Parts: sequence; structure tokens; C-alpha cells
Amino acid sequence: MQTVEKWASRSDAWTPDDDTRLAALVLEHIRTGSTQLKAFEEAASLLGRTPAACGYRWNGVVRKDYREEIEAAKQSRKNSTSSKSTDNAATVSEPTTVSTTSAESPVHATSESMRDVIDFLQTYDEQYHKLRAYLTQIEKEKQELAEQVESLQKQLQTQTVVLEKDVTPEQLEEDSRTLFAIMERARKLLGDTGRPHTEG
Repeated sequence: MQTVEKWASRSDAWTPDDDTRLAALVLEHIRTGSTQLKAFEEAASLLGRTPAACGYRWNGVVRKDYREEIEAAKQSRKNSTSSKSTDNAATVSEPTTVSTTSAESPVHATSESMRDVIDFLQTYDEQYHKLRAYLTQIEKEKQELAEQVESLQKQLQTQTVVLEKDVTPEQLEEDSRTLFAIMERARKLLGDTGRPHTEG
């Protein structure tokens, strides 16, 4: 798991400006009554990332630094919703306006909380599947490297038998150094399974 975290930190480096723009988008969607999932989709397009990455960053890092702004955005939306409800109800009767406003407040708050939970679970699930896919790829590369080492070992044994038949000591020493260098490279590749192999 430590390997995955190191990889993620390298390929998903967020700057303070990224965090600020992500927060601004999420807060705007909260104020307008939109969902956080839509905010993550818009942020993904703006920042060149996936919606899952934006959701993971917001819920795991950025959100805690914007608690007051989040509450203010929610209150702004509630005020806007209450104002519209009051205007509509006033065309019927004043008592209806009062009862509608008082009844909608707790229901609206519950709806907002449920929406936040759903958004978080969706982004968490997407991130989880991406990490699982990455681990599967790492295991596949590890197996391929192990097979390469085994193949090189067999080649070394075969070459040793051939060389022992009719070679000079100098040729044997030079060929042995070459094969040893190949084996060392394979061992390094096999040992470096913390990231996908990019060496040419």
C-alpha cells in the first residue's frame, strides 16, 4: 500500500492554486443547489484531472480548510430557497407561507446531508477501483519480470555449457561479464515494482 501512496503523490501533485480553484467550484455548486459530483466533473475539466481525483482531494484534504465557507454557502442556498418558497406561498395566504418555510428547513438540511454522503461514496468508489487496477498492473509486471529472470538464468546455464567446450579464458571472462550485467539489470527491474517500468 505504501507503494501506491508514493506513486499517487508523484503523479497527482496538487498545487495550492489547484486546491483554491477546486474549492471555489465546489462552493459555487453548493450555493446554487447543485451536487458536489457535478462540481468534481467541472473541476476535472478545468484542472485536467479525473472527477474521482477531484472528489478524493476535496474530501480528503481541502474540505477541512473550508468549513466556514461551506456553511456560508449552504446558508446562502437555504436563504435563496426560503425566499423563493415565501414568494410563491404569499400568493395563496400568509399562514401557508409560515408553515411551508418552517417545514422545509429540516427536510432541506437532511437532503443536503444525504447528497454529500452519496457524492463522497461515489468518488471514493471510483478511486478505489482505480487503485485496484493499478495494483493488478503492478502484479502483472512483477510476474513478467520474474519470468524474464528465469529465462535469463536458463540462457546462462546453456551458454556456460557451450562455452566450456571450446573457448579461451579471455572469451569466457568477457562473455561472463556480459551475462552478469544482463542478470543484474533484470534483478533491478524485478526489485523495482513500486512503479511501472519506464526504462528504455
